[in-house]
Amino acid sequence: MKKTKYKIYISQYKDLIFCQAYYFTKCTEDAQDITQDVLIKLWHNLDSVPRKSAKAWLLRVTKNLCIDHSRRKRELVASAVAVNSDGDEFQLELEDCGLNPEQETINLDSKERIMDAIHQLPDKIKNVVIMREIQDLKYDDIAAALEMPINSVKVYLFRGRKLLFEQLKPFYGTSVFE
Repeated sequence: MKKTKYKIYISQYKDLIFCQAYYFTKCTEDAQDITQDVLIKLWHNLDSVPRKSAKAWLLRVTKNLCIDHSRRKRELVASAVAVNSDGDEFQLELEDCGLNPEQETINLDSKERIMDAIHQLPDKIKNVVIMREIQDLKYDDIAAALEMPINSVKVYLFRGRKLLFEQLKPFYGTSVFE
């Protein structure tokens, strides 16, 4: 019973989890690792995951793991021992090159809002938008993968962008999209 429920969740949400992780990390290997970690958490918490809100639960876990991953990868203030021309050792302080936590949270919230809007699109449009805007595939590659003419890809992408603009306009205004 548990295995069946787990397999159903995997078949329904694995690609969505990977896309969200990839969108945050911009790295296939990191997105795969995060996807695997989310699926492990799902297995361990399967009995406590509410069936009606499983998608939301999985996306929240994915976001949290992406934040954790970002924190681990971000360059922290580090100190290193250096030697001056006299041979004396001293501490060298290096600046943090990453975003501050507030900026990082704002960026992740924006990305999550955009991903939620993308996932509300009709399936054909959503697939084209994800492949073009997130996976950065070329029109002909998308057309080949989805077995449709390039003009259809362009039409779906135009419609998707228009729908996203309408969904996100209340949050970002029109200046972001110009």
